[in-house]
Amino acid sequence: MYERGGGYFLEEDLDLNGVMIWLGNVESNASATPFLTLAAATLDALDAEGRITSYAKVGEGYPRHNPRGIIRRRIDEGQTYDEAFSRHLRWEPTEYLRLYDLGHNEVDHVKITEIEAAAFIESVTTKILGSSAVTP
Repeated sequence: MYERGGGYFLEEDLDLNGVMIWLGNVESNASATPFLTLAAATLDALDAEGRITSYAKVGEGYPRHNPRGIIRRRIDEGQTYDEAFSRHLRWEPTEYLRLYDLGHNEVDHVKITEIEAAAFIESVTTKILGSSAVTP
């Protein structure tokens, strides 16, 4: 955590500068889905300030586990940023969520977890850069 420039606050939750992790108990922690990547490219893509909600663009032939793309809404210091993970392996501004709310909803989306977002990012990074890019 510190190696990547982060910090934390420990109260009722573990606050990783905007990402809140419920401390839970032994049973809930043992049943939690593990975060399996330490690949620098994936972790770099997940780093961001503020509260983040991720979405997978789904549809015919693009199920949740293999979406056509991912979008995130990031709220930082009262500002909202909508970003899509691009083929350039970075987050770029997008109007998708705003246009969807206005009725331009030819492509649907579902809310996903950070683990699902990481799996997509790692998959795209591997396709574009090869498997050596995701080796920690």
